[in-house]
Amino acid sequence: MLESILPALAGLLNTAKAMASFDAFRKGRKGDVRALIAELKENSRLCFRVVNEDVDHRLVIPKFASAEFDRLNKAGFDFGALKSQKIAALPGLEKTDLAAWTGKTTNELVENIYDKIKDLKSLHEFKPDGPANRRRLINIHKRLLLLLHHARS
Repeated sequence: MLESILPALAGLLNTAKAMASFDAFRKGRKGDVRALIAELKENSRLCFRVVNEDVDHRLVIPKFASAEFDRLNKAGFDFGALKSQKIAALPGLEKTDLAAWTGKTTNELVENIYDKIKDLKSLHEFKPDGPANRRRLINIHKRLLLLLHHARS
């Protein structure tokens, strides 16, 4: 499903490869950055459960975590510490919903990912069978993969 939408991210569409990339991203990091990457990894794993393993999104949405993000955000943490460069243009993303992220900061992307996660959890609480909930989860998944690709480059 995502292969046709995100050819530029095709190397990350396998759960094992993406999880290994998160581990490589986390390697050599310490403290707050390491904790945030671990939380992002777990949220990504949940997305893969829905997208690749056909787990019902209604079971997954309540399990999304934001505790590390919330803690760091409250303390004024600079999420650009994950990667200081701006998001580069990727061939194949020009005509996707991710095209708008070219030139934006890591900080903006991380904050957007967590904003979407919190919005989805809130929506799910009131409309667990909402028809758009699965699509919203997939959009979060795409942003997580973009963040991971950005971090690797």
